[in-house]
Amino acid sequence: MNQHTVIVIDSNVWISALIFGGNPEKILKLFINNKVEVVMSEEIITELRRIIINKFPLFVNSLNLLEASLRKDTVFVQLGSITIDASRDVDDNRIIETAYIGKAQYIISGDKDLLVLKKYEDIKILNPSDFLKIF
Repeated sequence: MNQHTVIVIDSNVWISALIFGGNPEKILKLFINNKVEVVMSEEIITELRRIIINKFPLFVNSLNLLEASLRKDTVFVQLGSITIDASRDVDDNRIIETAYIGKAQYIISGDKDLLVLKKYEDIKILNPSDFLKIF
């Protein structure tokens, strides 16, 4: 795999990277070091911001730095042109829509509702550990 690997990173992985480290942080470093191309949508940023502000307010400064980098260094897609109804959690469908519109090869998530799907069309859905094993 090389930097032509296109991924969508679920908000729970971004949050884990900022707060807990571990494999999510390794994925964040792949993004920072331009080893992967990340596709992003306003909906993912909004969810990220809401969770950090409500649950981890001490990390707002880290979030602001991350958001600035995301806005500069990711491929932004506009949702709304298609509706995907693959996950039992409606919010998770936005992640799949982001990946689909952005032509991502992978969705990286810790969300069981997404992981249980394993894939959507040609997009593989993996947890951080499984993605790092194949990367």
